Amino acid sequence: MSTAKKMKNLEIDSRGRITLPKELREGVDTFAIESEEDGTLILIPQRQVSLDDAKLIESLKKSAQEYKKGKLHKMPNEWMK
Repeated sequence: MSTAKKMKNLEIDSRGRITLPKELREGVDTFAIESEEDGTLILIPQRQVSLDDAKLIESLKKSAQEYKKGKLHKMPNEWMK
């Protein structure tokens, strides 16, 4: 399934702001922006998470890295709760 959207021309106001159409903002809290060397801007949709969820995500990332290195072979019991 493709997530590509039809390109639209957006106007920039006098303060350098653009307004994204509603359908592009639905379910998104904010956007990260990446700038390419050719001047292309890439908007990356972001969702806010609680501090507890952010800690869990970091823990899962660390565990995945440990697993890839062969240092983790079984799931901690607290993850099964």
